[in-house]
Amino acid sequence: MRTILVTGGAKRIGKSIVNTLAEDNNRILIHYNNSIEEAQKLRDSLIKKKVNAQIYKADLSNSNQIMKMIDEIDKDCNGELDTLINCASIFEFDSARDFSNDRFNDHININLLAPLLISKHIAQTNESNNEIDKNIINIIDQRVLRMNPSYFSYSISKFALWGATQMMAQEYSPLIRVNAVAPGPILANNDQSDDDFAEEANNTPLQKKPDIKDISNAIKFILSTRSVTGQIIAIDSGQHLSWKTPDYIEVKVD
Repeated sequence: MRTILVTGGAKRIGKSIVNTLAEDNNRILIHYNNSIEEAQKLRDSLIKKKVNAQIYKADLSNSNQIMKMIDEIDKDCNGELDTLINCASIFEFDSARDFSNDRFNDHININLLAPLLISKHIAQTNESNNEIDKNIINIIDQRVLRMNPSYFSYSISKFALWGATQMMAQEYSPLIRVNAVAPGPILANNDQSDDDFAEEANNTPLQKKPDIKDISNAIKFILSTRSVTGQIIAIDSGQHLSWKTPDYIEVKVD
């Protein structure tokens, strides 16, 4: 049994991860910020299934609230937190031409600094225990494998988190494994219509949207494969491999 913290675990991808990992009799810690009703409902549904589940509130843009949450988790779990899924993030549009200091800082603080601070704490509190397989899994984005200029601040934060994933995998070995999962068009974002989202998914090499459960399947693979560290798995129907861009000209051979 693992003790797993899922940040942003009350909604969307985080909720799917929580429900899947709870099936394996793990202790589940659900972080939320504003989604208290969703977090409480999810916790209660897990408890009804005899799952040990708890919820923790923190604004991940505030380092003091992060440390307060960590202290609460340590007291409740007696320092036995062994798996961290950094799923919480913000995703707001800007570009290199119009980004603001505030928007840039929000993306960096929530999408990058918060995962690093929580990861650092896990590394510091697990230095002496070699027997437990400890893991940090960062939910990133397939765009780090195929950059484009949209969502500038968001993309920078996720690109930096992928770099940090590799460096932490080096630094925290052999005690902690650090990996990443990179979703593609799984859920529509707030800027997309249903038609726009369907078009994006259909334009992937596999011509379909990935199943949200495949993210949890990738996480379960990482957790069960103890020789894997410093890796990224793209759950994107091959979106990062898309090649039929306007500059692509198909050569026809008679």
